[in-house]
Amino acid sequence: MTEEPAPGNAHLAAPIDAGRFREAMSRVTGAVHIVTTDGPAGLGGITATAVTSITLEPPMMLFCINKTSRSAARMKKNGVFCINTLTAVDEPLSDIFAGRTHQHLDERFASGTWTKLATGAPVLTSALVAFDCRFTEAKEIATHLIMIGIVEAVEIGSGGEALLYARRKYGSLMLG
Repeated sequence: MTEEPAPGNAHLAAPIDAGRFREAMSRVTGAVHIVTTDGPAGLGGITATAVTSITLEPPMMLFCINKTSRSAARMKKNGVFCINTLTAVDEPLSDIFAGRTHQHLDERFASGTWTKLATGAPVLTSALVAFDCRFTEAKEIATHLIMIGIVEAVEIGSGGEALLYARRKYGSLMLG
């Protein structure tokens, strides 16, 4: 009889090969988002594909971020974040906020046009949609944090092609 790891001890199970898992996940298409923050701890932002809604009432969202990210610490201290869903024309911004251009923290906001909604977190004016959230909690799972927030405002953009990421390449999809 094989013993299953206890729920809180899943990290003790024998993992599959990290390279194989990374390759498998590269085949899962995801919408591309820039998650931003601003407040007493300063500006911060990342590119993320691990983003989803949680509940409708109250409206809540989550995203995943590496726990060593300077933006993660700023998001927690600021207590706010905004999930900006990108259009295809925002592909260069995705690379900037993914760290591919060596711009850091507030330097990243020199590109794009930004505004604010309820929380004060930066909202990308060209985004398909922006979910302005008040941080409620973070759950640490291995190398990452699951950041959860309640949505305080939503900005629906004027449209365009959604920016997607799969097989380590960008693509787009026109939504009707």
